[in-house]
Amino acid sequence: MDPSETSRSRTPSNIAAYFGRLAGTYGDGAYYGNRRAAVLDALAGEIASARDMLDVGCGNGAYLTKFVAAAGNRTVTGVDLTFDMLLSARERVGPKCRLVNADVSRLPFKAASFDFIFASHVLQFVADVESVVAEFARCLQRGGVMIATGQRDDSVRQMLSVIVGPERWREYREVIFRRAERRETDARPKDRFQQAFARAGLRVEERAAPFTVTWPEIAEWINIRWRPLIPADERERADAMIGELAKMGASQSLTQHEPLIIGRRDG
Repeated sequence: MDPSETSRSRTPSNIAAYFGRLAGTYGDGAYYGNRRAAVLDALAGEIASARDMLDVGCGNGAYLTKFVAAAGNRTVTGVDLTFDMLLSARERVGPKCRLVNADVSRLPFKAASFDFIFASHVLQFVADVESVVAEFARCLQRGGVMIATGQRDDSVRQMLSVIVGPERWREYREVIFRRAERRETDARPKDRFQQAFARAGLRVEERAAPFTVTWPEIAEWINIRWRPLIPADERERADAMIGELAKMGASQSLTQHEPLIIGRRDG
């Protein structure tokens, strides 16, 4: 299946296939590592007080490893649609948490099972955000907290388009990033997520997690996140462009902000 079709059609089977190709490396590298560290720091208080944690769309376990290593006694559960991602998660986290293969729109848990529910870059891939958020909220205990990231990775792409200029950016978009353009048509997904949290009966707030990356780290992110999705006959051209990007601003650093949408259920 062409990756662009996977991006356009957000059926469970297409999403599972899309991320199955990234299972071994998704979330690796300095860009993702810096972003995770910023998110964990921003949520340190909520993590410290959590006792029953659910990572929805846990992928290959990058956050799970941090949750199980946090100080205190807690149970940690990870859910993902992609079986290959869960295999990678098991290798990373070992036997320290429960892993469940399930569709996030139909979670196999009783109501009010968790006091901390986390979804990192998950809602961007679901067709019906309100119903999925309502399903997450069903599993949230009174006094619990639910967190979702509220932006797409296109913030970096928008920044690159300014740096390289419109003529050069068209080539970058066509060769490297074209599979991302159709994934989410909503220009303001964060607002839509906040509205879904409020309709699920949660008190909503937003918190920013700033992190800094260098240009070589962004080039590394492209190699990890996007290169596996580039057809083999286009990779030589893409590699040359990625190398050009790494040289473009080798001494520069850039600050990004990962917005977190936080919903609280009154006790």
